[in-house]
Amino acid sequence: MCALLVAGFALPPTAAAVETSVVCPVDPLPVTSAQTDALFALAAGRLYAASDITGLKPPGVKYPFGATARQTQYLRSDVYGWTAGFYPAELWLMYERTADPAWLALARTWTRNLLPVAKWTGSHDLGFMIGLPAGLGMRLDPDPAQRITYRRAIIDAAKSLSTRWNNKVKAIKSGEYGGKWGLIIDSAMNAPMLIEAGNLIGGAEGAQLRSRGEQHLLTLAKYFVRSDGSTFHRLTFNPLTGALTGPVYGQGYNMSTSTWSRGQAWAMYGFAKGYAATGNPILLDAARRTTGFWNQQVGPGCIPAWDLDVWSAFAPRDSSAAAIAAAAMLQLADLDPVTSAASRQSALATLGTLTMPEWTSVNTQNPGILIRQTWNVPILKYEGSYVWGDAYLLESALKVSRPTSR
Repeated sequence: MCALLVAGFALPPTAAAVETSVVCPVDPLPVTSAQTDALFALAAGRLYAASDITGLKPPGVKYPFGATARQTQYLRSDVYGWTAGFYPAELWLMYERTADPAWLALARTWTRNLLPVAKWTGSHDLGFMIGLPAGLGMRLDPDPAQRITYRRAIIDAAKSLSTRWNNKVKAIKSGEYGGKWGLIIDSAMNAPMLIEAGNLIGGAEGAQLRSRGEQHLLTLAKYFVRSDGSTFHRLTFNPLTGALTGPVYGQGYNMSTSTWSRGQAWAMYGFAKGYAATGNPILLDAARRTTGFWNQQVGPGCIPAWDLDVWSAFAPRDSSAAAIAAAAMLQLADLDPVTSAASRQSALATLGTLTMPEWTSVNTQNPGILIRQTWNVPILKYEGSYVWGDAYLLESALKVSRPTSR
């Protein structure tokens, strides 16, 4: 349980002996329309500035990735980076918010450059890279021809992802970890694209894609969700028999017993989305259990450390985990009458915290939106802003606010 709450959002130096896995507001309050308006105003400036690539060098356009707290320019990746889809997704969300054709033009451009990646079989993250921006484009673009292009990309990406299927494990391979065939909980976010593509094309091929996406999520629910609702980050399997061979170290504090904060949020979101696409009660149960564990550990309006079992007042926070969790809870609130009120209340309190100046870049020179995110703490122990946290914060804020235009 969240046994210790810290008043305010930062501990003074004299509080060095205090241990906590969360930072919490004194009085958690739901997000207000003024806060979401301010957030989108901040996002408009940051996202537009990031679209200026005049100073970038060949061999091509690079996609925003993130920036540590002291950096004023984005680190960027090429189109094959797992995070490449988040920046165009943010542009689509700005277009949905404003209906401004300038955002539409930017969203189209930054999405179009990604679409050839849909035929790449070298990554299990095509749901992030293609499914997210192309899915938004397919829903929001007013041009039918453009929507057809995005539809094709989603289908191609799903077929590419499906080539990584293992019929013994009943899952899409994430990668090799310690020389072993492995899965990571993040893949819960990519599997739903298979279900979506299967529904788009229909027939035997569509049924196979849909089945593989659902089975992948069921495999995650079976092996990754512990009895208390917490999750592993990485597990390995025997690809010839399908047998579980055990956990391996990933981004969590302890590979066997701790819970990586962002991984827990990925699980919450992926299972909820999977349930929305399939109606499978096992996935609803997984969404409920992982969400229940999050709320038990983190508390209303609180922001966790990078791992939920790291009890240090000075451990890096991961506000991106909170943003993803808020998006997951809003999704679950729409799907599950049993937990709807509690999920929505928790999400609104989380957004109430994340949209405060202490957690955004409004008073900094950071090029992102949501600060105090972490990427991979064992490698880089600095907080900063990253495009995945920004994207899910905007998604959540958009869902709870009324667009100012339209």
